[in-house]
Amino acid sequence: MTRTDPESANVDERIRVAEGVAYRAYGASGRDRYITVDGGVGHLRVRVREFGPVDDPIPVLLLHGIASANVLAAPLLPYLADRRVIALDWPGHGLSDAHVLSKTIALRAHVYAVIDSALDALDVEQVDIVGHSLGGQFSLYSALDNPARIRRVALLGAPGASLGGVTPIPTMRILAVPRVGPKLLSMPMSDRAFQRNNDLTLGAGALREAAPELVTALRSIADRTANAASIASYFRALIRWSVRSEVQLRGTDLSRIQQKVLMIWGEGDIFLTPGAAANSIVAVPDNRLVTITGAGHAPWLQALETAGTALTEHLGGPTGTAVDSD
Repeated sequence: MTRTDPESANVDERIRVAEGVAYRAYGASGRDRYITVDGGVGHLRVRVREFGPVDDPIPVLLLHGIASANVLAAPLLPYLADRRVIALDWPGHGLSDAHVLSKTIALRAHVYAVIDSALDALDVEQVDIVGHSLGGQFSLYSALDNPARIRRVALLGAPGASLGGVTPIPTMRILAVPRVGPKLLSMPMSDRAFQRNNDLTLGAGALREAAPELVTALRSIADRTANAASIASYFRALIRWSVRSEVQLRGTDLSRIQQKVLMIWGEGDIFLTPGAAANSIVAVPDNRLVTITGAGHAPWLQALETAGTALTEHLGGPTGTAVDSD
């Protein structure tokens, strides 16, 4: 249901303005619109923000992580300036409508329904998909379940809870507890707590070199407490103290991925290091791993040139023709 009360509208407008300022700090300007997608159990209104040329035949679909936002990837947009980039606010996140996951549909089926219907609504046949964290997990699901629509895959950081060896941090376990998670997520976050959370989840000092406008935008999104129940439902879908086995991909699954997969991964990723994920990584037939020393879960924030160049080489220019680096 669309939120129209004045307080919510004011919060949303502050977020929209803050994001616009943050994107401009990195030389990007976007086009906002809403589309209707199928969540697997009904239709949802989601917000997309598009960048770059409108005639790119194979756009880049950008997916953020849980309780996060696509503006976090704003520093990478200059490296994709020749591509049409479609940044989708996942249902229940950002400025999309609230959506508490239904227990009647598996997470993987939900992901298929959202992405397939979003591409239909956007009149796009095929995309390159770039996902951070949970967005990376959803990217792998899409590569397996909808291969005709996914040309190439780029993972930023550990791909959510999809690979073996992931151990949820205590905060995630708490947020997955029914009633507790929504209550905690609906509470205002102090500036100090905001900084501590980013240092923990993204990497110590990960936002130190980021434009102040980017930090302001992320802070404004954290104030949208109306997303609390939605976000908590995604934590519950992933975790029951430990990671739910049904959301993970095994070696036999990963070995069926047909697309070229780029993995940009910080060696200090709190959720799963590339070393701990070695068996999963080598199971992907056509993978390129770029490890970044000293970086955490959002490695491009701490090694922008390395990450951005790797992404450009993998995805290529406006025609969708990638540059093979092997």
